[in-house]
Amino acid sequence: MSNKTRWVVLVGAAVAGVALLSGQQTGALWSKSETLDAGTIHSGVLDLSVGQGGATDYPFTALAGANMGPGGYAQAPVPIHNSGDVLMKYRLQNAAQSSAAMPMTLTVSAVASEAACPAQGDPTGATELYNGPMIGAQAPAAPQWRSVEPGAGEVLCMRATIGADAPHSTSTSVTFTFAAESR
Repeated sequence: MSNKTRWVVLVGAAVAGVALLSGQQTGALWSKSETLDAGTIHSGVLDLSVGQGGATDYPFTALAGANMGPGGYAQAPVPIHNSGDVLMKYRLQNAAQSSAAMPMTLTVSAVASEAACPAQGDPTGATELYNGPMIGAQAPAAPQWRSVEPGAGEVLCMRATIGADAPHSTSTSVTFTFAAESR
């Protein structure tokens, strides 16, 4: 082998060695593993419905009042049904009025039956969940929930009371929004 060939082979080997070393220095192989406890995945149907027919959009006309003055109230039951097949947690998430000029308070109580929430007088055997301003009402207050088993229900007694300083000839409508989740 000639000297020239030896130098070419040595230079070629040196270049290959440098390339190999630089590739090994910048390349990295990282690995990490984690063992987790087995969890449980639940599936099912979550379905909150209200009223006699189990509707999801419920015109609550029983709470409407006409010719009411300061201190007057309207009271009516709202049946809540778990029409799904998983445990349902729910709450009254919000109450909004079309006119904030009408001062109103809301009282929400859990009762044993619709008959326990008469149109006039105090509800029978009631557990009060909320008593305060109508606007922004939550019952129960977040982060708490009410629970209803699949196929079961409960009754809320809702009382809307006109404030003492209500302006004359003013009206408002109220929209109740419910939130629900499972487990």
